[in-house]
Amino acid sequence: MRSLIRSVIGMAVAVMPVLAESQLVTHTIATDIRFGYQVLITDLNRDGRPDLIGLGAQMSELLWFENPTWERHVITAEAARMINMDAADIDGDGIPEIALAYGFGTTGPRSTGNIAILRHTGDPTEPWTLTEIDAIPTSHRVRWGDVDGSGDPVVINAPIVHENAENMEDPDRLPTPLVFYRPGEWERQSITRDNEGVVHGLLPWDSDGDGRDEILTAGRLGVHAHTLEANGRWTRVALSTGEPKPYPDGGSSDLGSGRLDGQAFFATIEPFHGNQVVVYRQETADAWARLVIDTELVNGHSLLVADLSGDGNGEVVAAGTRGPKNLYLYRTLDSSGDRWQRSVIDDAISANSCAAADLNADGRTDIACIDSSAPFSLKWYENTGRW
Repeated sequence: MRSLIRSVIGMAVAVMPVLAESQLVTHTIATDIRFGYQVLITDLNRDGRPDLIGLGAQMSELLWFENPTWERHVITAEAARMINMDAADIDGDGIPEIALAYGFGTTGPRSTGNIAILRHTGDPTEPWTLTEIDAIPTSHRVRWGDVDGSGDPVVINAPIVHENAENMEDPDRLPTPLVFYRPGEWERQSITRDNEGVVHGLLPWDSDGDGRDEILTAGRLGVHAHTLEANGRWTRVALSTGEPKPYPDGGSSDLGSGRLDGQAFFATIEPFHGNQVVVYRQETADAWARLVIDTELVNGHSLLVADLSGDGNGEVVAAGTRGPKNLYLYRTLDSSGDRWQRSVIDDAISANSCAAADLNADGRTDIACIDSSAPFSLKWYENTGRW
């Protein structure tokens, strides 16, 4: 990702509200995951069916739900104030290891920032073992990513602010660390300390198809791509300043990526916890166009890009956690991505997180989302194929 943007081109587009009931059918799995914060889709029992993990930030237990009956199992009850997770099978036994961030708080004195690896003990329906590998105050996002093209992913850890920041606005713009850990060694290694203030979005993304994930971050300074070069050093390139307002009111919040007409694009919520859904399309080798496709989110938090229609173009799913409880779907009306249509998937969920996979083995991509407010639902949305 050596040719990424040094500037952005601002554009605007209207959205046309329609209903998405015919495309995606709602199924409720659970209604008691308190302050649902993240849903993760992964096969936890080697049966070829993707299961769901539901993380509630006010829960004492990390739960997984077995596809297709959605029977509930406890992964761990040893991680208070959980905030984020990701899964990858690093030992090759067909069941993933889970990287988990817990002990979360938005300032250093309120956060232990624990990072742990969870492993099954033979029967994944029984409690898993938890091994702590690090603790950085305000650790907030964890992702597995193949940063060197070796096929062996590492754990990326992105705290939300510097541990000495007095509040989330961080007027001093202290450096927010971004680090990674190689399995086995689990030694903390730095990616960058050039990000400042809140860093909220974290996305491993092989945008250029070279077999290596660039690590995208989104925060009050906008979107940046971090690349591990052949010499072992990391480079950091600005992709977008996000919402062009002075710090701390500008920037970006969450990230998703997909393809439009065969070309890579990424999407954001802007600014931090903002009202805008924004799409960035590559125009030239070193320029991306900024296209605002919605301005009506309230405290935007959930963002997902997935090809739900099966036409090769990514749809965008987004939601806010305040205001109307609407989960929105955005679909491009032309291959160029200049015109987008908004529809309502669900008007009874304040989704903090969504994920996508084929959950019922019908060849179509479905989505699952988790609710930040009562009744704290975990739902999946069946793709009917009627697009």
